[in-house]
Amino acid sequence: MKKLISIMAVMILAASMLTMVSCGKSELSGELIDDKSMTVTASKADTGGYFVTGSLEFEEGEQLSIEPNLESGEMTIEFISAEGMDNPDELPEVDGEAQYTAFISGTNAQKVSMPSGSYMIKVTVTDKATGTVAINVVGANQ
Repeated sequence: MKKLISIMAVMILAASMLTMVSCGKSELSGELIDDKSMTVTASKADTGGYFVTGSLEFEEGEQLSIEPNLESGEMTIEFISAEGMDNPDELPEVDGEAQYTAFISGTNAQKVSMPSGSYMIKVTVTDKATGTVAINVVGANQ
């Protein structure tokens, strides 16, 4: 009986340790849904973490809509022109100057008019972050 209790205690302890390890995982990811929308997800994302993805397409008169829902932390989201992306001899600069940089925290939504074109998205965590950010290309009246 004591052996059974000891085995069960070890199993419970092992399961608890696995749960604690999985809860400490840091993650930052982005999912392009189509060329008009994407979602950024951060789960205890470390400061300095980043990714670059592309691209969102803007037509004349469309706006950028950013709707954050961050429980904690901050991030920047840069929209960098993808002009020349189709030509391997003229690849765009990932560290180039952004057309627009959004400073994201909390739930403060933003809408910005953007010139027509294709834009790569660079997301950088500036303060350890948890939450989501919805990014959409919308009409001027939306």
